[in-house]
Amino acid sequence: MGKLILLAEDDEDNRDLVEFVLRRSSTSYDLIMAVNGEEAVALAKKRKPDLILMDMQMPVMDGWTAVAVIKEDPSLKEIPIIAFTAQAKPEDRTRTRALGCVEHYTKPMDPAELIGIIQKYLPAES
Repeated sequence: MGKLILLAEDDEDNRDLVEFVLRRSSTSYDLIMAVNGEEAVALAKKRKPDLILMDMQMPVMDGWTAVAVIKEDPSLKEIPIIAFTAQAKPEDRTRTRALGCVEHYTKPMDPAELIGIIQKYLPAES
């Protein structure tokens, strides 16, 4: 079983693209998906993923709130979270870092770049 990645993303096309990129890469990551922050928090508590890709603008509960909730939970706070967002202003980057995200990755995504960032936090097992 590979490392588990939780993708929190409300846009179906983006979910499909990330799934495709991970499947086509030479990595052995398993992917679970949430369509809003509330689902992401519930899945994180249930499955304890190795990494979270968090969209910051979602319905029900946004990524800003979801990251804060996850980082407040002692059993989840060490999980690296990558902000996966269209928000590209310097203040957005500062805000995601202050919230506890390890990276701020701006969409649209470049497949090789995204895999590189994921591998930075989930190195391939030998």
